[in-house]
Amino acid sequence: MSMAKRIVLVEDPPLKTCVGCRTCELACSFFHEKVFNPQKSRVQVIREELAISRPIFCVQCSDPPCAAACSQGAIVRNTKMGAVIIVEDLCTGCGACIEACPFRAIWLHPEKKIAIKCDLCGGLPVCIKYCPQRVLLYTEEGG
Repeated sequence: MSMAKRIVLVEDPPLKTCVGCRTCELACSFFHEKVFNPQKSRVQVIREELAISRPIFCVQCSDPPCAAACSQGAIVRNTKMGAVIIVEDLCTGCGACIEACPFRAIWLHPEKKIAIKCDLCGGLPVCIKYCPQRVLLYTEEGG
């Protein structure tokens, strides 16, 4: 298997800073749910201070605490892509993975009541493609 890919936040102010436009959320929700609804996105933009925003997304941990916390075995690594994914049919929405994630990058789907998180869109993350500021990068692990 090749090295796992992951999304990283580009830290190069002032040229590449998140402006809080939430385009990544809209692109993600449309890709996964066919609706423009940030609550159904697998990436979320949070405002930390006045005018300082930051996207929150799964960093695809090498030893994911969310998977260890899941008693249903619903969180597994996709061996082809390397992404840590949630098997929706196995998820009960108990929230153990949400509590276990040190990056706060898992939340409950507002209607399905199951955990959702970044799954790298099958290998071509749309959040990166549509970010007007280019603050996100898709790279090899450790790169």
